[in-house]
Amino acid sequence: MYLADDDYKIVSDERELDVITQSDNENREKAERTAQEEIASYLRARYDIDKEFSRKGNERNAYLVTIAVNITLYYMVHSLPHRMASEARHELYESAVSWLKSVQAGKAMPNLPIYTDEEGNETNASNPIRYGTMPRNKNDY
Repeated sequence: MYLADDDYKIVSDERELDVITQSDNENREKAERTAQEEIASYLRARYDIDKEFSRKGNERNAYLVTIAVNITLYYMVHSLPHRMASEARHELYESAVSWLKSVQAGKAMPNLPIYTDEEGNETNASNPIRYGTMPRNKNDY
């Protein structure tokens, strides 16, 4: 997975994480996969997000790790009784989504891998639409 156990220490302590995950790592893994797909849905058009998610340790984008943690914890809080601590998690989730929308709109430019072809040239693999003009025709009727 993209996230490691230590990544959660940024926004939560061990006791809180144990309560949120309900002492079940499978719950956390499901929430992480869901969070990764949500992040990818915002960034896939512009960045090679699969390449980013395959990175480990310090190679990863630190802010994207924090975003992934916040979104993962937000999804796990929903399974708790009475949605304990949901206000704080909801605010962090909204902040994360706001940043993802800024990246999607081109207002924020994170250091994430872009799509490249076999030779290492930058491509826009996610946008197959070509644009431009055709040569001018001089058809006089």
